[in-house]
Amino acid sequence: MNQMLELRGRWTLITGASSGLGVEIARTIARDHGGHVLLVARRRDKLEALCEELRVRHGVQAACIAADLSRPEDVERIFTEATQARDIHAVILNAGVTYWGEAMKLGWSEFQAMLDTNVTSMVRLSSLFMPYLVERGTRGGLLLVSSVAGLIPVPYQAAYSGTKAFVTSYGQCLGQEVRHTGVSVTVFAPGGIATEMLDRTGLSNRFKAGDLGVMSPEACAAHAVRAFMRRKELYVPGLLNQTLALAAKVLPRGFMAQRTAAIYKPER
Repeated sequence: MNQMLELRGRWTLITGASSGLGVEIARTIARDHGGHVLLVARRRDKLEALCEELRVRHGVQAACIAADLSRPEDVERIFTEATQARDIHAVILNAGVTYWGEAMKLGWSEFQAMLDTNVTSMVRLSSLFMPYLVERGTRGGLLLVSSVAGLIPVPYQAAYSGTKAFVTSYGQCLGQEVRHTGVSVTVFAPGGIATEMLDRTGLSNRFKAGDLGVMSPEACAAHAVRAFMRRKELYVPGLLNQTLALAAKVLPRGFMAQRTAAIYKPER
């Protein structure tokens, strides 16, 4: 599958688009590629402000759907609303939540919300949009945002690491199954990103942009869109993150878990 994914003048749906990486992916697509964007997140006010920014600055079409991906009824509604009024050409499933701390202290309701957001909604939206993209025959694409934490075990982010391992494996498998259709599946696995999610967990007090593979959301978005358009099957941005991914293939997983535990263990 050598033909580049064309975004100009076509609609790309982006989840998790009210902050961080999702915002910068939307800006990159509108500014650099002239693509229309359909933004999905919980905070309508932020979505509408970003839509206005993209319309005024870059002359593209932009619309939004306010939805909570931890709610099954919202996930179903996203597909219905997205496909009613426009032809979706590309889908970027970026929404995700994390937890930093001891796994046994993660509340059950918090874990369920993480599982619903990071895994269940991703599978459901993939199962809805993939047949839609295939039937249209326009050689569209699906991007799943995973993490380096899905390639190596990350103690003190145990649940998050597990959900991202699922995303990585699922995405690569799905990509092979639909390869003959002309629709590409890209798994994008960044390291840390200096976003609100890092702030909410407290990890921003320990890791800053440039530290331990932590990227700015602007730089990370540029990598994500480039990999998506080139239809990469699995892409890890940044030399340090790529080195970690390679180390995960050759070093014992127990050793990798010990080293990451030493780095991520919260101070008592």
